[in-house]
Amino acid sequence: MKLKYFFLLVPLTLLLALTYQCKKDTATAPPKKIDTLLLTKVEKDSILTGDTNKVMRILTIFNHDDSLQLRRKSCEVLADPNDSVLYRLARRMYYTLKATGSGVGIAGPQVGINRDIIWIKRLDKTGKPFECFLNAKIDMYSDVAIVFNGDGCLSIPGMSGNSHRAASVVVEYDKLDGTHHKEIVEGYSASSFTAIIFQHEIDHLHGVLYIDRLAGKAGKFSQPSPEEVKGHYLM
Repeated sequence: MKLKYFFLLVPLTLLLALTYQCKKDTATAPPKKIDTLLLTKVEKDSILTGDTNKVMRILTIFNHDDSLQLRRKSCEVLADPNDSVLYRLARRMYYTLKATGSGVGIAGPQVGINRDIIWIKRLDKTGKPFECFLNAKIDMYSDVAIVFNGDGCLSIPGMSGNSHRAASVVVEYDKLDGTHHKEIVEGYSASSFTAIIFQHEIDHLHGVLYIDRLAGKAGKFSQPSPEEVKGHYLM
């Protein structure tokens, strides 16, 4: 009888040992390398073609294919300081924005890359530096609603309008160094309108343009529904 239980116990012990080893191997296995941008070949080629200071083409709504891409929602990215492709994209977007001469912000979709990356000129800081933000989102809008005069866009050249905006916003974002931040951004005057720039550029990440927020339109600060933006693929 004892011998019978012995033969049953041996395979059971081996099974438990193998199960434990599998769990241990899985737990200690290094994480899989992730393509943080999940880029298509066309997107990757457009980023890697040329030096980091080579400007990229800015999409406009007057081109049908461009217009469709500007209306697509962007994807989040992994803030990895060692990602050379992400760094190249960020630098080329910066030089593209600087090359415009007067631009104060640019978003990934505007250069044909629908990823959550934006550049903003911090008019609210000393020296008015340009800063890059990843996965930026607005957590809260102020109760003070304004109509901002002269909202414009690099993707709608030669035009501007008066848009519904909030006087200040709480924004949350990642930086290229992998750190995560949250802050209150204010400013909507003619000379210091950083809160407006954040709202404008984050809108781009959702396929929303300033023409969707023109004075007289409903919706104001919430993201417009597909029905609200339907028909605005071309001006």
